[in-house]
Amino acid sequence: MIMDAQEYGYRMKPLVIPGVLYIILYPLLIGGILFLYTLPELYLLILSGIYTVSILLILLIWLTAKTKRIVIDNHAIIFRSLFRKKTFEPKDIRKAAFFWTKNNEEIVMLKAGNNKVYYLTDLYFPYNELLTDLEEFIISHNIRSNLAAHYGIN
Repeated sequence: MIMDAQEYGYRMKPLVIPGVLYIILYPLLIGGILFLYTLPELYLLILSGIYTVSILLILLIWLTAKTKRIVIDNHAIIFRSLFRKKTFEPKDIRKAAFFWTKNNEEIVMLKAGNNKVYYLTDLYFPYNELLTDLEEFIISHNIRSNLAAHYGIN
């Protein structure tokens, strides 16, 4: 079966909401503390530095997550982000394991030949299509997996 290359993006919502809350609430909290107590200027400078560094780290995390992608085509699975690109051909993947968490969420674990483990969760969108394409890739390239046991197929 010939499969077109499919690209799946990383969902930003789980990262954006806590980041925005921090960016808004931190100055309000520190402003309230400064209003109630007279803090030395050194403390204010330290707290402002922490806030600035935190905002820069949040922006870096957002940028990295926004560029995070998985591409599945006939010949490879490609993990891309702002800072790196990893390509796994079928011969590079030792095992694919599908399992359920206690919260009934499906997770895929890919073991690569370089003893690295990669996890795919529902943070990638659209996750159901990603699972379907990954299952087709695994079956078509005869990669060792627990698909039959996972879905109760004999």
